[in-house]
Amino acid sequence: MNVALVTVDSLRADRIAPRVMPETRAFADDAVEFTECVANGPSTPASFPAIHASRYFASVDGLGIPPADAGGPIRTLAEVLSDAGYATAGYTDNQFASGAYHYDRGFDAMHDASSDGANVNEVKQLVQSNLDKDGVVFRTIERVYNRVDALFATTGGRDFEHERADSLNDRALEFVDERDDDDDWFAWLHYMDAHHPYEAPADYQREFLDDPRSVAECRALSRKGTHHPEEVTDDEWDVIRGLYDAECKYVDDQFRAFLDALAERGVLDETIVVFTADHGELVGEHGHAGHPPEFWEGVVRVPFVVHHPDLDAATVDGQIRLVDTAPTVVDAAAPDLDAPDDWEGASALDLLRGDVDARGWAFGDVGRDVDYGRCCARRADGWKLLRHADDGEFCFDVTATPDERPEDDRKDAPEYEELASALDDHQSRMQRMRAGERSGVSENDEMVTEHLEDLGYLE
Repeated sequence: MNVALVTVDSLRADRIAPRVMPETRAFADDAVEFTECVANGPSTPASFPAIHASRYFASVDGLGIPPADAGGPIRTLAEVLSDAGYATAGYTDNQFASGAYHYDRGFDAMHDASSDGANVNEVKQLVQSNLDKDGVVFRTIERVYNRVDALFATTGGRDFEHERADSLNDRALEFVDERDDDDDWFAWLHYMDAHHPYEAPADYQREFLDDPRSVAECRALSRKGTHHPEEVTDDEWDVIRGLYDAECKYVDDQFRAFLDALAERGVLDETIVVFTADHGELVGEHGHAGHPPEFWEGVVRVPFVVHHPDLDAATVDGQIRLVDTAPTVVDAAAPDLDAPDDWEGASALDLLRGDVDARGWAFGDVGRDVDYGRCCARRADGWKLLRHADDGEFCFDVTATPDERPEDDRKDAPEYEELASALDDHQSRMQRMRAGERSGVSENDEMVTEHLEDLGYLE
């Protein structure tokens, strides 16, 4: 049985709806949909150890995962499937999900599109590193900077910040076409289109906005919403939401195109398709755009859908986590294959079969510059504790109060103590694991800062 793992950067769960993503909604209706999937981090660096290696971000010292020659117990999904005889290939345009952070482990081929147009990125970084983005000078020439940024992208042969999903589809389908009929394959595609800056093609913008915005305007709004949200007007928030929805609609069409292409090749009925996201996105909630290092529901609730030719459509409401991704894929594709003992997650299909209850706890962490002081615990019944470092703690029953407003804070509830104890235990265990294993990429590495700037996390 073939496997296609499609991950979408920054796709929040509530966009899998007829208004925005009707094709994906139809796909989910015909598959096994897990409605309560929780990301184990609010960003790509924090989530992809969970997706590819079933490991919490905080269990690895540094970013990414250790290199293959580092030893230690960490095994990736691609390595497990490759050892089982699968041909493997990955396609990504996010530096933090690339071979630079050792996510090429187990892949026979990895298209790391973040290396394309390297000279353009070097020039862009030169401009960024020589501007004081918090000072008067930058604020004065910000409009010019946005136009220059857009010019660099188009000069590099691409009209958009990231390689588009249709291009990644073409690359993956070429890999599929090269396989013999009796070869099982595993292909991973990571679509970047829903990640800020939201710059969908004009036809998609027109579905959600009266007038399409230029690349420069999209990027200017993105930077304002991400780095200066207190200055965003109500009208601008409406535009930001429209631009985000336009990107989601573009992803919707491209995901359907990928499925249709597999069907045309006669392999969809022989392919398990897992669709999820590394994290969600804020589009004005809590005064933010993008995905700050915080654990609001809009950031950590993601879609998780499994199409399996031998499984009937179903909806499963119990909580699962992104650390369950790799065990779920192995269970679906090769149920006789044992998942590595060190994987933190377990197969979500156990919930479908009724073998277990919902996953009792979901944890999330981020580490850069905050010594893992930003973290969360979410209990299966919807009670949730958020620790946002110097910004304080928040305790919510998100089932009863999904908006997570300040007045909904329930640190006075008896559930708070259990949540705090569980999160303390998790953080202590993560610290022990970090101390006992080889490192990923140091968070102080100059490459990390460049990649953070490239993706808009830093000004």
